[in-house]
Amino acid sequence: MAELFLQELDPKLLARPTGLEAGYDLLVGFPNSGGGINHVAVGVKATERPPGARFALPRGVFKQLAHLNIPSLLLVADVRQSQLYYGWVTPDHGRAGSSSSSDSSVSVPITPLDDKKKKKLKEQLQAANGKTADG
Repeated sequence: MAELFLQELDPKLLARPTGLEAGYDLLVGFPNSGGGINHVAVGVKATERPPGARFALPRGVFKQLAHLNIPSLLLVADVRQSQLYYGWVTPDHGRAGSSSSSDSSVSVPITPLDDKKKKKLKEQLQAANGKTADG
């Protein structure tokens, strides 16, 4: 579901890492206005319940995504409702969403994807400066 969604956004690159060590599930690349390609790591998680406004990632998974040298996108698939949610994974979530570094998970804000948000996400992925914030 997530891979098909990303293909709809017309990336120049959509690849799977060769091993689990990469820390993400997919690598996508979108053209930017400067003539280059913006690369984004994508973590994909599935759930059978609507996740709400936040999604809890195991701390180890969060650290892998949050501390890459490229932006990290989280796609959450509600497989029963066929609904996708997205959120940007940043180190700030680890500081703000948990009371201590020993917590077992980190809560990441996510947004349901509809046509309007899909367009906004594509614009973010193509932004020449790599900006990933919703602001």
